[in-house]
Amino acid sequence: MKKVCLSLSLMLLCIFNSYAQSTPEAPQLEFVCELKVKLNPAIVVGETPHGVRRIIPIIGGTVEGPNIKAEILNGGADWQVVRADGVAELEAHYQMKTEDGVIIYIKNTGIRAATPEVAARIAKGEQVNQSEYYFRAIPKFEAPKGSKYEWLNNAIFICKAQRNPDNVAIQVWKVK
Repeated sequence: MKKVCLSLSLMLLCIFNSYAQSTPEAPQLEFVCELKVKLNPAIVVGETPHGVRRIIPIIGGTVEGPNIKAEILNGGADWQVVRADGVAELEAHYQMKTEDGVIIYIKNTGIRAATPEVAARIAKGEQVNQSEYYFRAIPKFEAPKGSKYEWLNNAIFICKAQRNPDNVAIQVWKVK
């Protein structure tokens, strides 16, 4: 009986080790920068077949990271749809100008999910802790060929964001 138990234990250990070794390793993340995006009040289109449409003008801001420093230029916007379930689908298009004069285009798509109570507090301009809602997106950058920022064209990025009373703070990571 001891021999059977030992054999069964070894077999289970082998199966466990085999499973553990076949689990893929998650990609690593490398911090790229934080954007602090300044906004004007929303222009509310109203109820559409997809939800409440609103357009939020992007009027400026800053970008700071280990390998990039820039200003967000006036002239972009975040086109949002707030679905019936209260989740905001975001699609922002804007541009930044680096400290050495290079213009980089940004398209950021994502979602912000919050309870109706938390969403109301955010809408009133209150400071709401980032842990109280989900605000994630996928920024895509377009930098000029030949610039020192061309590396932005060749990677996937993810970000988390927080709506502050005077800006949206967006932390960006490169998926390695």
